[in-house]
Amino acid sequence: MLNLQIKMRLIACILLLASTLFPPALAFAEKAEPLRYDFSQVTASDLILAMNTLRVSYGLQALIEDPIINAVAQSTAQTMADNLLSWHIGDVAGRLAAAGYGGGSKVWATENFAIGYDASIDEIMVMWSDESHMLPAVKPYYCNIGAGIAKASNGSTYYVLQAAYVSGQACGSYTSPGGPVEGGGGYGIIVPVTIATPDANGKIVHVVQSGQSFWAIAVAYQTTIKEILRWNNLPEGTVLQMGQELVIPNPKAKGYMTPTPFGYFTASPPDADGRIVHTVQAYQNLTMISEVYGVPVNRILELNGLTVDMPLQIGQKLLIYPGNVTPTPTPRPLTPIEMLTPAADGNYYHIVKEGQNFSWIAGYYGIPLADLLAWNNMTENYPLWPGDRLLLKVTPPATVTPTPTPVTPTPTPSPTLPNTPTSTLLPSPTSTVTSETTLFGVGTGFNPLLLIPGVIILGGGGYMALRSAHKSRPASAPSEQMPPEDSTKEGQE
Repeated sequence: MLNLQIKMRLIACILLLASTLFPPALAFAEKAEPLRYDFSQVTASDLILAMNTLRVSYGLQALIEDPIINAVAQSTAQTMADNLLSWHIGDVAGRLAAAGYGGGSKVWATENFAIGYDASIDEIMVMWSDESHMLPAVKPYYCNIGAGIAKASNGSTYYVLQAAYVSGQACGSYTSPGGPVEGGGGYGIIVPVTIATPDANGKIVHVVQSGQSFWAIAVAYQTTIKEILRWNNLPEGTVLQMGQELVIPNPKAKGYMTPTPFGYFTASPPDADGRIVHTVQAYQNLTMISEVYGVPVNRILELNGLTVDMPLQIGQKLLIYPGNVTPTPTPRPLTPIEMLTPAADGNYYHIVKEGQNFSWIAGYYGIPLADLLAWNNMTENYPLWPGDRLLLKVTPPATVTPTPTPVTPTPTPSPTLPNTPTSTLLPSPTSTVTSETTLFGVGTGFNPLLLIPGVIILGGGGYMALRSAHKSRPASAPSEQMPPEDSTKEGQE
């Protein structure tokens, strides 16, 4: 058998190897993801509950969800999505009556629809905040409600809500075949949101009551969850507490201004040559930059070879003052057509952005509207969505860069703060999980149990190496040799 000293050395080697391969358990802990609201995945039930929440806030009884109206609303949403329609099908009362609603009596109905890309419930309700779309919420004679949702081929979603009543029938006295939808839109399931009265300065503070949610409060005040979170400096994932006070944005309030003046910045100092360069940050525009530096917008455009319709990019460098050196000639601004680059197929395309339509795009490139529509086999009523690609059968002309006249230096401006920053919706922050590594470069998600076979193999290899070393020793040292019977026993374990 191995003597005690060799055994202790072997055990020490194995323990040292194991402690190296097994870092502390905390090194393998996963980073916790922050809790976030799911602003998407709006259901038909959400539409009904949102409209009833708004209706109850006006002191009216909730509308009763009806199976026939649900079916017609779903069919309407699917038809509109399949055909990418941008307006109502028409005669909603006639379609409901034909489906059996009203039992042959005269039917009155109204219909709301919206189109969006994973729109949140409060964003949809804000779309429906005008007078014609508020009928289901403010007219007491409507009794029943139904909704439907359908996905379109272009990735958008159609949201349809219908409200109706039967002529001469009191609410609750008429029931469609199959009865009202169980648990849907009935009485006693809605926590009303009482609208708070603005104070003398127009400030609105809402006190949260039991059962109220962010979206219910947003719908009642006709704002959005994101706006409420921003105005109260709350992160996504905040859980409301009963009695909590929320500031509600009110454009009519005295000194209306966001809590944090987003876009505020200080002027960049001049360099050694007196040259001033500004780096564009989020929520900054030419007007704001012009006011901070005291330099006219046209001057900034001239120094940077820009036109007023060119959007600024985050991180873009803008020359504000050329300094005490002779400025280099500024190239002539490129026209929109000259800025086009061909796609892989050799054609030129325009990527639609928010708020753009066919007329604006045609005017931007200086091409006839009829040609733009013909190139894309579309009509002017076809709905455009951000990200759509429009074919442009144009040939960008060769660019000519004239030498401009030297610019005249202007006095160094003194920075000033804009008086009233524009309230802008913030993009929802996204979390990024950063992978941590251990001593051997193993990621935090690695299972340390997988290293056990390696430890056993390495330990066994060391053990066999020591045995081989002792067997090969000369016979003059019998005290360090292992008897054959012990060797056999070790090999069977």
